[in-house]
Amino acid sequence: MTATPSQAATTAHPFPTHVTYQVGIMPSASQSSRDAAVEKQYDSWKSNYLVHGCASNEYYVSTKGDADATNNGPVSEGQGYGMNIVPLMAGYDANAQSEFNGLWQLVKDHEDQYGMMQWQLDGKSCKYYSGGTPDGATDGDLDIGYGLILADKQWGGYSTDAKTWLADFYAHNVAPDGHLKCEDDGPNTDTRPSDHMLDHLRAFAAYDTAHDWNKVVTRTEAVINEFTASYSPTGGLLSDFVVGAGTTSPQPAPANYQENQPDNIVGYNSIRVPWHLGTDALVNGSSTAATSYNTARKESACLKGESGGDPQKVYPHTNLNCTPYSTSDQAEEAGDSVGPAAMAAGDQAWTDAIWNQLGTNPFGDGYFGETIKTLVYLVMAGDYWSPSSGGTSSNDFALSAGPSNGSVAAGGSVSSTVSTTVTSGSAQSVALSASGVPSGASVSFGPASVTAGGSATVTISTSASTPAGSYPITITGSAASGSHTTTYTLTVTGSGGGGCTSAQLLGDPGFENGTNAAPWVQTSGVGSAPVNNDTADEPAHSGSWTAWLNGAGKPDTDTVAQTVTLPANCTAAGLSYWLHIDTTENTSTAASDTFKVQVLNSNGTVLATLAGYSNLNHNSGYTQHTASLAAYAGQTVTLKFTGAETDAHGGTTDFVLDDTALNVSP
Repeated sequence: MTATPSQAATTAHPFPTHVTYQVGIMPSASQSSRDAAVEKQYDSWKSNYLVHGCASNEYYVSTKGDADATNNGPVSEGQGYGMNIVPLMAGYDANAQSEFNGLWQLVKDHEDQYGMMQWQLDGKSCKYYSGGTPDGATDGDLDIGYGLILADKQWGGYSTDAKTWLADFYAHNVAPDGHLKCEDDGPNTDTRPSDHMLDHLRAFAAYDTAHDWNKVVTRTEAVINEFTASYSPTGGLLSDFVVGAGTTSPQPAPANYQENQPDNIVGYNSIRVPWHLGTDALVNGSSTAATSYNTARKESACLKGESGGDPQKVYPHTNLNCTPYSTSDQAEEAGDSVGPAAMAAGDQAWTDAIWNQLGTNPFGDGYFGETIKTLVYLVMAGDYWSPSSGGTSSNDFALSAGPSNGSVAAGGSVSSTVSTTVTSGSAQSVALSASGVPSGASVSFGPASVTAGGSATVTISTSASTPAGSYPITITGSAASGSHTTTYTLTVTGSGGGGCTSAQLLGDPGFENGTNAAPWVQTSGVGSAPVNNDTADEPAHSGSWTAWLNGAGKPDTDTVAQTVTLPANCTAAGLSYWLHIDTTENTSTAASDTFKVQVLNSNGTVLATLAGYSNLNHNSGYTQHTASLAAYAGQTVTLKFTGAETDAHGGTTDFVLDDTALNVSP
């Protein structure tokens, strides 16, 4: 191996480098809060597991808390994880390159006969600890190779080392037919699905054209498809170890094939598969990474079903038919690893639930869970840039309006501030425009374009002929990188002439704005946004989105609310909404889970409860309900829907709201 490069002067992709993935969705949390969460986790991981040793020019990732090596020493798997994490955090961590060089130095100082890292070292002596002739493990050696490519793209100077490493890996870890062996001195007959890091293999193919990595990609995908078709066609799950990998009929390994656990089902190895396949799908898209995309979507649905949507109940040992093998063993990394697959599947509620779990450590996981969490955090935050042709990073910005709503009498005007922020890259010019303006009204911006990071005043002027009603006005910012929108809700009241124009006042009455839920304001006691499009589990009354309150299987209060001004000169104001209630509560007498429809004033005081429902009102489909708000003519009120779940009788209740309306007329 060549000498380690010295500290570079520049970092090509400083953290945070925001990535636009090829498919899927992002967690609902803002980009800035996602970046901050990654930084917090990295600081914790680094202080607990990145050790300056064994020699003065070496670093290693400690296995503290998991006993994977004596005296908390390193294993090649962890060393590879570290060599992926540290380059991705360069720019935030000013010492990233020297730490990477130390990690790489330890690998070079502990190579086996084939040039791969000795898979297990003692934490004090730093000597090979496992029995027999020192050998390597495929997962760690894959990550080490990928880390060298990341470092070369980040700082430069690692090309020779990377290509030498990949040549040795190809010679000793790839079976003749192209599938990945479990270790460099192992047989050509088996494989370990947690090694199927297809995003790494595609990066190798782009970087190292001297070897046929596309052959490895093709055979790896074939093993996944052949195995799942026979043993997990619905769930897409893969067992910890697979035998017959060199044939067209791969099958689960015997129960204790390599480790003292049931290697014929999902265990602590294959819990990583949805992370790896989901990441490949996100980075490389549903066409290039079709096998990863299709399998990850199945795994996401399977593990969501197993857990009831609770990431803590994704169990480390799971049967291939999506049922728990055992519920006595729990580990955070089992649920965390599903995050990239949930994103690729486009499941917003499930993605958000996993994102929220990342901020905790409910079972006190050590090195393994906390290190996997760090890498999953990078992917889910949108900070996982590919060294090859995957997701792209560029200049980008965000747009917001404050306040986001206002009321005006016909003939008057109202103003708000449109703010822009740089979310990645450099500031660029943003041109502002508006659509959805009611008849007789106009919009002006001062100024009409801003440099990202700046703000403008938007003024909406109405005429005496502008009809009364509530209007969601879309404000668009356009720049070289693309366009972003925000919504301003304008409420126009009567001009004082005594007339009333019939109108529907609620903005986005069917929740079809999706994750940009404005003008609705939503809250959740468990962190899952009520407005979602999980119509496979809870169909919409119409369209693709609903407000799904509760149903998390734990005590929870969810709300959706909207503020609206009722014209003083309209005598009729009819609220209508469609509600579907289903429940598994084991009671026919107790109203343990409730749903209320209320009107509040500007101080948040409840003026009236218009209707109330409970688990006892469950029905097979949607029922339309109505109520009058005529008593609040001339007032600005908040219409609030609140679902409260106690799970007092061993079940859960779903309150699904859709197609609301507030119609006023003379």
